[in-house]
Amino acid sequence: MQKLIVIFLLLFSLTAYAQKPLSIQVNGGFINPIDSHKGLSGSVQFNYSLNSIFNLYFYSGYSNWDRNKIIFYEELTGSQTQQYFPSYSKDNHKLMTFNFGGKINLHTNKIFTSFVNIELGYSHLSYTKYLVWNKGHDESGEVIGYYVDPSAKIDVNDDLFGVGLGGGVFRNIGNNISLVLSFKLNSFLNSNYEGLFTRKGTYTMFLAGFNFAV
Repeated sequence: MQKLIVIFLLLFSLTAYAQKPLSIQVNGGFINPIDSHKGLSGSVQFNYSLNSIFNLYFYSGYSNWDRNKIIFYEELTGSQTQQYFPSYSKDNHKLMTFNFGGKINLHTNKIFTSFVNIELGYSHLSYTKYLVWNKGHDESGEVIGYYVDPSAKIDVNDDLFGVGLGGGVFRNIGNNISLVLSFKLNSFLNSNYEGLFTRKGTYTMFLAGFNFAV
């Protein structure tokens, strides 16, 4: 019985000191798909504080980036002098995300509070996909490059589900405002992206934002 009373008082005290449980967070920063060039990302997030340690959140975000990165390989022969050819097969990536998650505050000092989070949700990814052809030298037959065929393109739309892990720090800069810096690692679960945390279906994000208590 005494243990139950202690647990109850602990939970009550944590809830009592959690002021203004609802907040709106606006984030902006960079998205870095592992197989592509960097892009930009932004989101609006709604937070609900259960107590001073644990928070639930939901956010909707939009990200875009341009080309993916692929390397074509040619075996060296008497006429072939170059082995590796950088190119791309996709561009104009646009990602809409709707994620739900939980955040745990770990440690607070005079400067900031650190946290970790885990999330899952739905994403809609669209991009343009191209056929890629190699070009050979007219006389020697040596491959001199790989080139995208702009006339052979396909618009792709994928509905995806994924999970994410992350962490960061926040600092109160006013009675109702805090500055948040965060890092996230997200990955798609769908099999056509080769599974969880594989190269094609994984991206990281570096975000800075402001959280407004309401």
